[in-house]
Amino acid sequence: MAINAQWHSKNKMPKNPTTGQRLNWHFEHSKNCGCRKPAQKLPKGMEAAGFRAP
Repeated sequence: MAINAQWHSKNKMPKNPTTGQRLNWHFEHSKNCGCRKPAQKLPKGMEAAGFRAP
C-alpha cells in the first residue's frame, strides 16, 4: 500500500468535521490513496449515508 502524498496534501480532514464531512473524506481517500484500509465501521456508515462503500 502506497501513500498518495499529493492527494493528502491537497485534501486535509477539516477540524471538527461533521459526520458527512468525515464520511466524504474517507470515501474520497479510499478512491485516491492506498495508504491504509478504512476502518470496518466506515463502509457501513458510508452505505447508510448514501455512499457506495469501496
